[in-house]
Amino acid sequence: MRIRARLAALRPPARGAGKPLPLRVWPADESVWLDENGVRHARAARRALAALATLGSCGRYGARIAGRGKVVTGPASALVLRDAEAEIGFVLSVTPYGYGAEPF
Repeated sequence: MRIRARLAALRPPARGAGKPLPLRVWPADESVWLDENGVRHARAARRALAALATLGSCGRYGARIAGRGKVVTGPASALVLRDAEAEIGFVLSVTPYGYGAEPF
């Protein structure tokens, strides 16, 4: 079974009008996901990383396990991290955005 089909079955009910969130895949869609969800801003980056670290909801960002990987959700779309290597790459690419003067 393909990962998109599995994730569609695992996806919680969508927010708002009942439409599912668009699903992006790391690394191909990483920059699209960052822009759509505002993760290039310090507070959003820190919350996305916190959700990934704690596997839960952290404000408008959340993360959950899906197979061997994880799914990070934001207000506009979800990003599939297929394995630990993808997760490490994602964390390293988001961490520089997490620096800033805003409180967590």
